[in-house]
Amino acid sequence: MALYLSVDCDCRGWSSKGERNRSAQLGLPQSTKGKPLRRQIFMADMKKKISDRFPVDYGDFVLKSSDGMLFHFSRAILAYMSDFFRGMFELPSSDKTQGTAQEPLLVTETAVVLEGLLEQIDPKTLKPVFDNDTIIDILEAARKYQVSIVFDRFRQKISSERDLRNSSRQSGLLYSRPLVVLYIALQHEMPEVGRWALRELMRCSAKLIEEEDVEIAVKSFKYIQRVRRERIQYFQRYIDILAKVSIPHQATNTSRSPVPCTECATARAEFLIQLDRALEREPSLKTFFRLCDAKNATPCTMCGGKRPHFKSEFPTMFSTWFIEIEYLEHSKPAWPIP
Repeated sequence: MALYLSVDCDCRGWSSKGERNRSAQLGLPQSTKGKPLRRQIFMADMKKKISDRFPVDYGDFVLKSSDGMLFHFSRAILAYMSDFFRGMFELPSSDKTQGTAQEPLLVTETAVVLEGLLEQIDPKTLKPVFDNDTIIDILEAARKYQVSIVFDRFRQKISSERDLRNSSRQSGLLYSRPLVVLYIALQHEMPEVGRWALRELMRCSAKLIEEEDVEIAVKSFKYIQRVRRERIQYFQRYIDILAKVSIPHQATNTSRSPVPCTECATARAEFLIQLDRALEREPSLKTFFRLCDAKNATPCTMCGGKRPHFKSEFPTMFSTWFIEIEYLEHSKPAWPIP
């Protein structure tokens, strides 16, 4: 009876046209009888405000997100997994009506963030995953409610991603959003995670840094720029060596002595400029060897050699460089950063 009364009060001002439009939006069958249709609309609206993941029968404690979604969760599990909720439930003056359907506990997190946090502590979720778009807010909520297991799982996530093969890196947070990982490490005092993130920031594409919107302290950001500059300068040493490698010669009709091939000289200059620019954007082993690969060389029409021909003509030198760069890229930088 109370529900019907509230329905009538909430819906009394609706016109029949408005009711039909609203029922169509909700996918409800059309009806010419106003009162039953109003109840259907009201119940459909209420259903949309209850989490599908944590519905009414999922637990005995009700939380309400900042955008009005209701989540039902076990009070006992909340107390076990969260020091915040354990302390709240143990207070002698704790309001026993709070957390009920009549008076849900209002939190400041949105529905997406609250659902992500609850999934991390729900024992029925066998393999909880982090959403890359909400991970910052979920970890902030975990700190607020003192849920330590969320930080343990985040550390495990980054630890498992650090050794991914190139084909799997694109989906990993550490490789796709290293600045976000560094931000989290700085915010939540995770030095080991921070070192892995900084390692990626030293070699990742500049695009991954430019497109992020996280508030890194100015001193920390300058430090990132400095270590990236040092890595770029490291590669420029190799470019300087390549610039001094002798150019193939071609015989001429006017001179007994062969002269350097002008086409190869031009091609080398263009290639070294291209290599330098690419390493400015992404100072990595992958970039360096992809551009120096002999598969990218083209035959010279004047001397018959391949240009730029560096890797094919100097395999020993490039093998040594590969070992040096790989060791450098697997080394973790110092911590803490400014």
